[in-house]
Amino acid sequence: MPWTDDVAKQVLSNGLTLLVQRNASAPVVAVVTHVKAGYFDEPDEWVGIAHVLEHMYFKGTARRGPGDIARETQLVGGYINAGTIYDKTVYYTVLPSASGGLETALDVQADALMHSALDGDELRRELEVIIQEAKRKLDTPGAVAAEGLYALLFRVHRMRRWRIGTEDGLRRLTRDDVWAYYAGRYTPGRVIVGIAGDLDVDRALHIAADTYGAWDRPTRPVEGSPPEPDAAPPGLRVERGDVERPLVNVGWRTVGTLHPDAAALDMTAMILGAGRGSRLYRGVRAPGLAASAGAGHYTPTEVGVFEVGLEGEAARLDAATEHAVKLVQALRGGGPEREEVERARALVATQWARRLESMDGRAAVLCEAEALGDYRLAEELYRRDMEVTAADVRRVSEQYLDPATASGFFYLPEGGSTRFEGGWPPGEATQRAELAAVSAPPVAGRRALPAAGEETRYPGGVVHRSYAGADVLVRSKRGAGLATVLVHVPGVTERETGGNAGISWLLARTAIRGAGGLSAEELAQAAEMLGGGLAPSVGAETLGWGMTVRADAVRHAAELLRIVAHDAALTGEDVAVERALQASDARRARDDMFRHPLQRVLGQGFPTDAYGLPALGDPDLIGSIDPAAVRQWGADLARHRAVVVAVGDLREEDLHDALEPLAGWPAERVAPAGSSTPVWQAGRAHETRRKEQTALAMAFPAAPFASAERYPVTVLGALLSGLAGRLFDELREKRSLAYTVAVLPWLARRAGAVLSYIATSPGRESEAREAMLSELGRVVTEPPSVEELERARNYAAGLVEVRQQSGRAVAGEILEAWVHGTVAELHETAARLRAVHVEDVIGVAQKVFDPDRRAEYVVRGGG
Repeated sequence: MPWTDDVAKQVLSNGLTLLVQRNASAPVVAVVTHVKAGYFDEPDEWVGIAHVLEHMYFKGTARRGPGDIARETQLVGGYINAGTIYDKTVYYTVLPSASGGLETALDVQADALMHSALDGDELRRELEVIIQEAKRKLDTPGAVAAEGLYALLFRVHRMRRWRIGTEDGLRRLTRDDVWAYYAGRYTPGRVIVGIAGDLDVDRALHIAADTYGAWDRPTRPVEGSPPEPDAAPPGLRVERGDVERPLVNVGWRTVGTLHPDAAALDMTAMILGAGRGSRLYRGVRAPGLAASAGAGHYTPTEVGVFEVGLEGEAARLDAATEHAVKLVQALRGGGPEREEVERARALVATQWARRLESMDGRAAVLCEAEALGDYRLAEELYRRDMEVTAADVRRVSEQYLDPATASGFFYLPEGGSTRFEGGWPPGEATQRAELAAVSAPPVAGRRALPAAGEETRYPGGVVHRSYAGADVLVRSKRGAGLATVLVHVPGVTERETGGNAGISWLLARTAIRGAGGLSAEELAQAAEMLGGGLAPSVGAETLGWGMTVRADAVRHAAELLRIVAHDAALTGEDVAVERALQASDARRARDDMFRHPLQRVLGQGFPTDAYGLPALGDPDLIGSIDPAAVRQWGADLARHRAVVVAVGDLREEDLHDALEPLAGWPAERVAPAGSSTPVWQAGRAHETRRKEQTALAMAFPAAPFASAERYPVTVLGALLSGLAGRLFDELREKRSLAYTVAVLPWLARRAGAVLSYIATSPGRESEAREAMLSELGRVVTEPPSVEELERARNYAAGLVEVRQQSGRAVAGEILEAWVHGTVAELHETAARLRAVHVEDVIGVAQKVFDPDRRAEYVVRGGG
């Protein structure tokens, strides 16, 4: 489709490029500032300085003090953030179009871009924050494995470096260093500003030209990375650390973004590693050789990396690695089947559509293409992907993906080993790894819709129809050409106990391994030919499945979801394989230094309720759940009343008609959901790990979702969290205690909690605890000012409005509202948040933040 026909481009006299596109599919506007400066532009003595400058962007100008940039943005209901990568640094603001905040967004971004203060004292404090971020990254196994592979593949090019920088190197950076980088790289000729959304194009161009036109800083020559020599000898590196589950990354150097072979390599990665129909999923993950297996082709402009990533249990990881390489070799020997290429094209089309669905995604795509030479390259790159043939895939596999030239990075638990330490690379496969070709199964013919009860039309466009066994809710959302379909059953997960924790996830995962006489491969192929994938989902109150597909494929998606939900095979073999993989995933979750402590603190607070159980179960106990129990759990699920939600680019009536396969859900009874209020228990616990940081999570009991208190609790979270929040200002900006600080409302049907999180150096744990409790209590002792409250209200409401860009997010909100009985007020969520009074915030803070009632869990680093 012509994505760029209506883009307006203007190059200012100073060399800065403006791109503006109107898209009214959601009441949202985004401003993206793309600076052609990143890690590739750093000499070795300044590693990480591009990221340091990104942080300093938010630390003030001559007109704005530290924190004002985020505060002013949130005041108009938006959010601002940034990211640095090898070839660019990107700053983005997203806000509701109705706020009239476009001028503010442009003025704030331009001021920070053109007039950064780079205060020396602020820099010293921020470097301590970045050092905490760097430590967090060292505690993230995936980051260690990915960049460890890059260090093997590149011996000269700057891609080889640990890009965030080391603690010693960061401490050596001075204000003069940062200023020199800023003055040399942040010049108008290296900047593209993209603006997209529900706006007037001429007005937006006029405002932007006035805002940026006076910037006068000459473009200076910048020495890029030295080129990598052509010869790429294979390498192996094995590292060991405190990880529950080992990782392997195998990779090859390839080509840059605009190289003629880049598209074929992109599609090769999709065929190998994207979705459940991919070769790696079918050949490595489905039989249980690895818990996860994927592939990607990453091209930060001038270089490329083709990568295969695996995670799994140590005993099988060598076999998984060898088989993954065989699957790559098979493409060199015979190439993919026609159906595999068609599946990959469908997935790529949906990926592009989903990225363009959001206004910041749309603006970023245009900027990236312009940085490559012309914004119209976005359509050209898409066209290249769509024109890749099976012969192209075979050719580039032969040319670039020779197993004899592969490099491998293994990240193992302490004491772990791999036989590849005795010889690398893996032996070249002599036989083709066989994978059955699959085609899409037939979809049942059109049937008459079952008799519906009363239709209810809610304000905001949600239409509900009640059927004998299901509640069906739809909402039309035009513009993206996509549709999301969900089928969920409430009340089932709340029945889990300590003895069967994780059984809901085990059922949801195993169901897509075979259903309705179709194998896992056939189900995956059928779903992915529609542009989506069958995705299981389990929450605190519902279990179900969902798909995001082309809008014309809703009926096919509904049929596949019906098959999975009602006719899953759940064989003993499938349950056993998935059970082992889920246990592995549960172990892997313990390496997540954010989610793991938050889950454990909920377990502290709700020790006798399903709300406190780990969603995936205890890895040491999940193996005791037998297939018969899983089948019984599935039979019980099918007897409960279902909730079906569809949001997409169709008329409401067409959405309802297309959901016929699910509208006939044959529930035998409506099981009353449990209504008992969980018992809250205060207490503290910890574990010790060999990590760079200590993560401290607290939980305080709160009212359930349907309570009117959810609005002031949400505003309370916005007051404390985010780049302009009190926690950010006091604990991160002023005291450099942490990189990540947050307060997170967790509101469920029968109870709620407010969670807090901070990760800091192990030696500052007590200081972090005291500081967190002090800031939470200060909401009562030092209530928010009028301006603080307005900022928090608008920020909370703006996030609700910005989420309307995504059909998947809207579908999730409708499902949540139906389960909690709040659909009738869903449309007024933003208005209710903006109506919260200071007394409401003080009241919930006083009620919630009682330190004597808190649960606490610490993952203590430095062990």
